[in-house]
Amino acid sequence: MGDKFLNSSQIKVLAEIRNNPNVRKQQLSKECNLRKTSIDNIIRKLKEIGFIKRIGSKKTNIGRLLIMFKFN
Repeated sequence: MGDKFLNSSQIKVLAEIRNNPNVRKQQLSKECNLRKTSIDNIIRKLKEIGFIKRIGSKKTNIGRLLIMFKFN
């Protein structure tokens, strides 16, 4: 499953998604002051460790990210 500790950029992105689940990557990039490639990597990592899950259609690429918290 990997490391579940988040860095400051990951926390910023997670907070933005929590505040606006329908946020687009371009807006995340602007709000978090990060490059789009960084946003893509952060979202991928957050999915891998189980903090967020994409819901919606993959075919049309319309969907939103749902935050799923796991506490041990």
